[in-house]
Amino acid sequence: MQPYHHWSSLKNITLEVKNGTRSARSQVELALGLAKQETLESSISPTFVYLDVEGALAMADAIDARIQKGEDCGDLCGIPFAVKDNIDWLGLVTTAGSPKAYAKKASKNAPVLQGLIDRGAIPIGKANMNEWAVGLTGENAHYGNIPNPHLEGCLSGGSSSGSARAVSMGIVPMALGSDTGGSIRMPAAWCGIVGLRPSGESFSLDGVVPRSRSLDVVGPLVKSLEDCDYFLGSSFTPKSNPLTPENIPKSIKIGWDPRLLEGVEAPVRKAFIQFMDNAQVNPAVSFVEQTWPSFAAATDCALTVLQMEFLNDFKVMCGEVELFSERLGKPVINELRHSASLEPQLLDRAYEELAQFRQSMDSLFSSVDMLALPLTPCGPVEEAKLPEAAKPLRELSLAMGASGLPIIAMPIFSAKDRSYLTAPSLAGVQFVGKQFQEHKLIYMVKTYLDAPS
Repeated sequence: MQPYHHWSSLKNITLEVKNGTRSARSQVELALGLAKQETLESSISPTFVYLDVEGALAMADAIDARIQKGEDCGDLCGIPFAVKDNIDWLGLVTTAGSPKAYAKKASKNAPVLQGLIDRGAIPIGKANMNEWAVGLTGENAHYGNIPNPHLEGCLSGGSSSGSARAVSMGIVPMALGSDTGGSIRMPAAWCGIVGLRPSGESFSLDGVVPRSRSLDVVGPLVKSLEDCDYFLGSSFTPKSNPLTPENIPKSIKIGWDPRLLEGVEAPVRKAFIQFMDNAQVNPAVSFVEQTWPSFAAATDCALTVLQMEFLNDFKVMCGEVELFSERLGKPVINELRHSASLEPQLLDRAYEELAQFRQSMDSLFSSVDMLALPLTPCGPVEEAKLPEAAKPLRELSLAMGASGLPIIAMPIFSAKDRSYLTAPSLAGVQFVGKQFQEHKLIYMVKTYLDAPS
């Protein structure tokens, strides 16, 4: 499908709202009108589970009134955006994609949401997601599955599925998602946009329904790397180091482990190798072969952490698992039952192994500026092939996310032919930087790898 609308860059939208070329209300009305085509009541896709029409328009009118008075309304002034339904929004119900088991009216905004509102951005609605953020596909047993915007019969990726589709379809220019094992990265790549998993422990996650307190982060889904950098600004990830003339690299070395290509499908492997070949035409770019710690072991470790932490939080928020057996979709109840069968001491051992894995990944940067690897072993999965098709998806994304490092995810791109929307390219690529160096990572990918905008 073609996007409903092609938004200008985040920076340009804000500038035009501030100078009166556009009004904040006009931008919100446009986004709401487009969003109404993809709600639970529409026939296209349940991208949004709730739209806050009155609230969004009121916020827009307040911003326009402040602009008329000459007041500064922030660097995201007048930009409408979508909010994943596991993030608390004052006065609205948070369901985490699981309305039969969890429906809590928020008493305040989550800090990550409030920070965007303080910068002038305007939330318009809650976006659909994998139930309890369990899974990477874009399926939801209660609200309906989110279709891929580019490949018929395929899914959008998840768990930030509605957020990614909303940006890809041009409903909003940006969205807020969360990532534990790939939940921003997977839908970003599969929907042909850009997603960022910030460094771990970048900010408070109060007001965000936990999937795994040790692994969760919240981050942006946007159209381009420029928008990603602008979204971050100086406040979204307050621990991020700013980009200065002193730390701008004049060339880059990119670490990669060839063994990680062994488990991906041949077309994806070919696309990734082609990407590396094209990138190295630039003499300022070189790829350095490295031996990374075992991703299989790290995946097992991270899976133990997220499953056992999820079980513990579910019991606190809802109650004993079997009381909800008829209210949860199969992926969620099956995982909770599996988690309940695990020995408690496994969690302490997993924490120790996770710490060792993170130290090993950090050490890789002694000789390179960034890392690169595929995101998934295949392109977007076909809805008709679930649940089997979902099983191999986490093998590269979960371990990489568990490193705690910042990661950009997007389609695998070729600087020569610019074809990013084929199934192999939508399998995605991950670019990984040093901790708290999000701005430098974005700069390197944008400048030296000729990434699409």
